[in-house]
Amino acid sequence: MRTELYYFTGTGNGLHIAKSIQSKLELLNQEVALIPINSMDLTSRISSSAERVGIIYPTYAMSAPSIVKEFAKQMRVSSGSYLFLYAHSGGGGAKGSLYAINRILTDNGVKISGTFETTFPSNSTMMAYTDEKLDKVLNEAEVSIKNHVEVIVNKGQNEVAKTTMIKNTSATLTEKLAGAFENMLQFKIISADDSCVGCNTCEKVCPVENIEMKSGRPTFKKNCEMCMACINQCPKQSLAFGKMKKEKLLSYRHPQVELKELMYR
Repeated sequence: MRTELYYFTGTGNGLHIAKSIQSKLELLNQEVALIPINSMDLTSRISSSAERVGIIYPTYAMSAPSIVKEFAKQMRVSSGSYLFLYAHSGGGGAKGSLYAINRILTDNGVKISGTFETTFPSNSTMMAYTDEKLDKVLNEAEVSIKNHVEVIVNKGQNEVAKTTMIKNTSATLTEKLAGAFENMLQFKIISADDSCVGCNTCEKVCPVENIEMKSGRPTFKKNCEMCMACINQCPKQSLAFGKMKKEKLLSYRHPQVELKELMYR
């Protein structure tokens, strides 16, 4: 039995979920492939014949990242596949992001067997966590993941929200509000200060190749996914977005994910 886990991550949370599922399945001598969504060609149809397929991703601005939505538009699975969505958030809940991908897949005739969600430390870095709070959130996340993994391994059915006209309208309005909120906070205006040493870590961890080094400093294009990998993984804490107060910055990467696992170049 083959399982394919497609994931998108900036801080390692989603990768940790995928690795947790992989570890359990491999103990059962099952084949598991971990596939970064950003490594896929999203301009053409993506088909999977795996018996178990998972899409694992974060919640940004109350919805799913744009790249995950584009992936969902192209995704097709075999009629008997156990397909699940696993979204996580920084505390605001993942219902909106689960619904967004569910709606796209449903419109394309793709049936979902279950949806799962877990709360992790936020990737936003806008508000620093105390060590105590960080440990609490991570410990609770582990309990949640362990419970969900058991259901996924056994291909258990889990609640899937049905699409309705009211929910579609609500989701559309939510995404518009989220876009306005994003613009207000200037999430996508990221810059480096004089502490930057030109190590190009930010360029390597950007999953969508939005960063290019020029004259030893990062320059930013217009394809940001708000994953905050560049800000969180900068060894000098040189990066910040628009209105972020750097004195509140707390860099974050899931403690069971190594930096090299987040480097794509």
